[in-house]
Order: sequence, then structure tokens, then C-alpha cells
Amino acid sequence: MKLFSILLLVVFAAASNLSNAKATNDMYSENDLFRKSISCANFDTVPVPIRTSFEQKYPKASKVIWYRYTPDKTMIEPDAWYATMDNNDYYVSFYWDDADYIAWYDNGQWIRASKHIDNIDVPADVMRAINTEYPGYRITDVDLEYDKKQTLYEVKMVKGDSRMNVHYSPTGVVVRKKERHLNKTDAQNELMSDFNSRFPNATEVTWYHYTPDERVEVLPTDWDYSMDATDYEVRFKLDGSDYSAWYNDGKWIRSEVTTSNAGRIPVPINNVIKSQYSGYTISEVLWDQTNIDAPVYQVVMTKGSERCKVSFKQDGTMIKKKCKTM
Repeated sequence: MKLFSILLLVVFAAASNLSNAKATNDMYSENDLFRKSISCANFDTVPVPIRTSFEQKYPKASKVIWYRYTPDKTMIEPDAWYATMDNNDYYVSFYWDDADYIAWYDNGQWIRASKHIDNIDVPADVMRAINTEYPGYRITDVDLEYDKKQTLYEVKMVKGDSRMNVHYSPTGVVVRKKERHLNKTDAQNELMSDFNSRFPNATEVTWYHYTPDERVEVLPTDWDYSMDATDYEVRFKLDGSDYSAWYNDGKWIRSEVTTSNAGRIPVPINNVIKSQYSGYTISEVLWDQTNIDAPVYQVVMTKGSERCKVSFKQDGTMIKKKCKTM
């Protein structure tokens, strides 16, 4: 989700590879990533009224994983929508209507749901408001949220050390916003040694303390679930591109790359684009840099009022495509 800049984004989607709670529990027992506050709930332990409500509201949901909510009291603001939730409540991740969803249940009642959406699905009014109010910011994530009263677009953006979290109405009106700033720091020697071995030609290197999102918005299967303020984010330049990398418990786990060089797309993918998308202009390139052996490239292209997002394997095999008239 970026503001018309070339972004190469790591996509870590472990939840999509899990088909049931048992598989999830097995993974937790083997992976240190999930040591902190794991609360995956076996389906049979979820109260029947909640399960019935879920099945009626989302009858064709797949990849369903239930969690018992574990509040982080230190981060909850009194007026937050989840302030009344406690460890007797539940939330659930699932796939529905061609999107990844999360739904929350408080005192046995559905109170809210959120789905992750592509940048090309942001309404024109919202995008105009973003471009007007936050020039130079890069969109990192967009979620469509709705409860019993309203529907909102939650847009996360970054610019320098500023991180904005803005909720828009479908017509582009700001409903609420929050700004946080990254704090510069000096990295530990062990991190510097690992960083220098991975990115030996990096320049303009700046280290920051990691700023975690609210716990209610992060799933145990998300890459940043176990990260906290003791972890690190580092930004730097390499080969003319802007990079970010993250270290969790002293170990590298993820990188993102921003570049204006669309020529870095592998030749097989470029050949497919030239053949099947003649006349389109590439505006964004995203790839999974974590999995070096099997990267997935996401290419955003425009032609007139049409905008397409197409995912490729490195050999040019098309995985998924989505087009929309703006």
C-alpha cells in the first residue's frame, strides 16, 4: 500500500498457510517467534454462541483460526474501541470474500471486523485526501474496518521518522488520527556485525528503536507479533535504493526496499509484462525479500484510468492479478 512510489515490500503471510488450529498450535511449539503472549484457542473451546454467530455471518469463511484475546493494559487508551475487552473475549482470523479478515467478539457479541485491502481499492476521495493532507508520505498498510455504526479506512503511512495512523470515512473525511515518531539509537555490536555482513555496501545507516502497533491489531501469525520497544528498525541506502530492515531479539527477520529502478524486475517477468500489458506504465514493484529462494514480485501498472496489481513468481509465472478503473 504505497503512495505511487516504487516499493519492494516483504510479504510475510504465515496465516494463509494454516488451515486449522491444531496446525497453528504445532507451529507455535516449534517457533520462538510466538513465545510472547500466545493465546491461540482450540475451536472446541470457543463458546457455542460465538461460533454460531460467526458461522451465520461468514458462512463460507475458510482458513479460520480462533484466538483468546490477551489485552496489553499498558498500551490501551481509555477511549479505544477495544478498551472493554478482556481475556474472556475472542477474535478470529479468516479468509472471506477474496480477502483476509479479523473479527472481534466482546461478551459473546460481534463488535467489529477488519479486512486488509490493496492500495488500488482505496476510494478516490480517500486517496485525494491523503495526497492533499500528507504529501510525501508513503502508505504502508490499509484496512477496511467496520462495526455496527460506521465503515472506516485505516491508513498507515510513514515519512522520515514520522508514522501516521489515520482513519478516513469513505468520502475522505478524517475521523481520527495518531502520530508517532521513531527514536534514533545506537545498535548493539552483535546487530552491527550481522548488518554489515548482510549489507556491506550500505550507506546513510540510521538505527531506531522499534515502535510496536497496538496488540489488538496484530495476530500471533504476523511477522511483528513478538516485537516490542526493545527491538530495532534500521534504515539505509544501497544500490541507489532506500531500505528498511528489522531485528527481533537480536536476529534479522525482514527487509523492505524502496526504489525508482523498475529495471530490477527479473527478465522473465519483464517479458510477460511487455507481451500481456503493452502500453502500461509500472508505478510500483513489490517483492518478498525474506524468502530469497522463492521471491514473489507484485507489480502495479497503470494505463489510462485502469490500475492493475499482478503477482509473479521469479520465472514469470503469473500468480494473481487484480485490475480496477480509477
